[in-house]
Formats: sequence, structure tokens, C-alpha cells
Amino acid sequence: MTTSKNTTDEVIHPVKYVETLRGGTAHVILFSDGKKYVVKWFGVKKARGKEVVNEYVVSKLAQLLSLPIVPFKLVYIPEDFLKNTPQLHKKKQSYHSGIHYACVFIENSTVFENVRQSLPSKTEVKNRDMLAGVTVFDQWLNNSDRGTMNVILERLSDERYYVHMIDHGRCFPGGYQWTSKTLMNEPVYTYHWPFYKWVYSLLHDAQELTSYIDNIVDLPNESIYEVIQSIPNEWNVDTEDKEALYQFLLKQKKDLPNIINTIIEYQGQ
Repeated sequence: MTTSKNTTDEVIHPVKYVETLRGGTAHVILFSDGKKYVVKWFGVKKARGKEVVNEYVVSKLAQLLSLPIVPFKLVYIPEDFLKNTPQLHKKKQSYHSGIHYACVFIENSTVFENVRQSLPSKTEVKNRDMLAGVTVFDQWLNNSDRGTMNVILERLSDERYYVHMIDHGRCFPGGYQWTSKTLMNEPVYTYHWPFYKWVYSLLHDAQELTSYIDNIVDLPNESIYEVIQSIPNEWNVDTEDKEALYQFLLKQKKDLPNIINTIIEYQGQ
């Protein structure tokens, strides 16, 4: 088995196919560590060339900032598993062996869309203190897809919820197909969406948003650079695009105070 240097330390192997998720390209698979993972495949759709790259980069950055990203790994899917899994023999999609992105499948959970008619209160959300961070983080990365299906709420044993961030394929100017050129475009922000409005209603004050700016600004540039350089070689992100993404994130750091002030002004309307 040949993989790039960017694989995880713990090698796990796919054991059993479980199910296909909404959209048809992400699949739940049981692995050798006894956990179910949602596998997102690199190179399945040409129109989504950077989707898995974005998932990986965003997850690594969220991990560095202690945000509620679902635990994830880079996994190697061998050819024999594909051959022995009929559900992956699709005409519309082309699945191949190699390194792919996988996050833990969260049991006993629901998407934000399903609670919109009866939104959880402050006391019903265990990690409420993380939500301001999620909002600021999304603006830093120019996430254009924090829709109502891209947040999941895990039901805990004490009947409270734990909010998890999922689906980060459409981040950065250019989304699924960003390049060094698209990253030069002026970002369009989506801070007025239903999830963010709910977050604003749970905050004690605007300082919860502004204080999180420092967490991102204080994240060492070297750490950001290392994340980008750790993108698996076989995902074909060239040096120019990596450098452009690095420079975009540094610029966004500087712009964050203005971006968040816009959000605060929007709240006050």
C-alpha cells in the first residue's frame, strides 16, 4: 500500500459498508477501530474538485482552535474494498482507492433544520460557549454553506444538545473549485442565515463575538502554513494554490474585526 506522508498516525481499515447519506457521494463505513465514519471521497465529482481539500483544511484549523468539529481522520480505502462493495459501483460517480477524508458518524443526532420550529434555549445547549467561535470562524474562512442541514445536534444523556460543525466543502472564494485566482475575489458573507440568527439569540453580548477574533489572530501563522502543507499530495493542490490559500487566510485575519463589526451592526438593526 502506497500513501503520502499525510496519513494519520493510527492506520485503520474499512470493514463493512453501512449506508449512503443524503446527496449520494458520502457513505457511512465501519472501520477496524469499531467506529462508523462518514467517508467523503476525493475526486468523485469534477465540479467539486476542492471539496475534500476544504473539508480537511477546515477541520484541521477548527481542531487547532478547539471548535466543535466532528473527530476526523485521513483514511486509506483499498481497491479490494471497492470491488467487494456493490454500493460503490455507480455510473454517475467514480470511486477510487486512495486517501480520503473521514469523520466519525454521530449517533443519536439531528440536523438543525429539524429543530427550527422549537429552537433549543441557552441552557439546553451544552457547548453554547463555542457557538460564537463557530460564527467568527466561518467568516474567517468565508464559509458560504452553513445552512440548516450543515449543523448537527447530538442528543446527550442529560437531554441537552451538543452542537457539531459539519460539511465545509464550500469555503473560501470559489468554493468547491477555488484557485489562486478566485481567492483574490472579494468574499461574500452569509452571517444572516438561520443558524447564525439562532447563535446571536444565545449570546450574552456582542463581546462574545469580538473576543473570539483574538483566538484566530493569535493562531500562529506557522500552524496555518503547516495545515496547508499537510494536504495529501495525491489531492493535487499545486504550490501556487497552497500559497494563495495561505495568503488569503492571513489577509482574512487582518479583516476579521471589520467583518465581525458588520455582523454586530446587523444584529442591532
